[in-house]
Amino acid sequence: MQPLVFEPYYRPLIWGGRLLKRRLGKSLPAEGNFGESWELSAHPHHVSRVAEGPMRGMTLGDVWQQHRAEVVGSETCSAGGFPWLVKFLDCRDLLSVQVHPDDATARELLSDETGKTEAWVVVDTEPTGRIYAGLKPGTRPADLQRHLDAGTVAECLHSFAPYPGDCVLLPAGTVHAVGGGVLLAEVQQSSDATFRLFDWNRVDRDGRPRPLHRKAAMRSIDWSAGPVRPAAPRSFENLCAGAEGEMLVRCPYFCLDRYRIRTELPVPYAGRMSVWMLLDGQAELRSTKADYRRPFQPGQTVLIPASSGPLTWVASGATPATALAVTLPE
Repeated sequence: MQPLVFEPYYRPLIWGGRLLKRRLGKSLPAEGNFGESWELSAHPHHVSRVAEGPMRGMTLGDVWQQHRAEVVGSETCSAGGFPWLVKFLDCRDLLSVQVHPDDATARELLSDETGKTEAWVVVDTEPTGRIYAGLKPGTRPADLQRHLDAGTVAECLHSFAPYPGDCVLLPAGTVHAVGGGVLLAEVQQSSDATFRLFDWNRVDRDGRPRPLHRKAAMRSIDWSAGPVRPAAPRSFENLCAGAEGEMLVRCPYFCLDRYRIRTELPVPYAGRMSVWMLLDGQAELRSTKADYRRPFQPGQTVLIPASSGPLTWVASGATPATALAVTLPE
């Protein structure tokens, strides 16, 4: 099966901007602020469609249902749906202070969602950018409720100024927010379960505040978790001479790695499904038999099925290419 490229879905959001077009070349509508580009999704809110090749027009859901063993690999083929929702986020303004439930809490509070553990990789940021991740040590429900009522919830949150390349794992139950001009790549469980605690006293274009979900959010918080800091990458050993790689995230739902391709990189994960997001530079994906050859630009995403056979990334620009790779836990 050939690598699969899907049509992105651009989601207009109150906190979004135009950076998806300016920085990543996305074909946004002429007007409006867009916060998310859904690169790969089988979630009911939007199901991705194959953009090119023999399977053009098929939904990711149909590909997964009809060709699951070829996509994911027969040894890891499971009965569930496609496991991830992969996005780029333009956080021009602050996201709401929010929390995602874990799987058990999602089953309790929602009828049609799983939990939502996610990871961010900072692609770019303005000097005003900020990430809020986790509660400060010792924060209890009564403390958070008091600050929510007073509109001072930021005083309860651990925060830091992000830098390009930072990776932040947000396990379900982590209170978080981000904004001020931060461009992110995101991988998460295939879920849109989000409970808002506070929305910075903001109103929509009709002058109305967005709904809050404080009761469900307080129920979903992992009160034993403290501040969340950027992950410490671990370099891969014995990688080919033309590239460097590092391990960013290992969690029960996905693994996330980063590669810097100076000349070329034979695609790892033989016989396993992987999703690649190009962040910087230019690279061409080639099959060993030369029957597949496609250039990729920053902001483009490709799903490489387990049955694709040997493939190689070849840097094609003046500077090295940087890409993220998402795989299932082994």
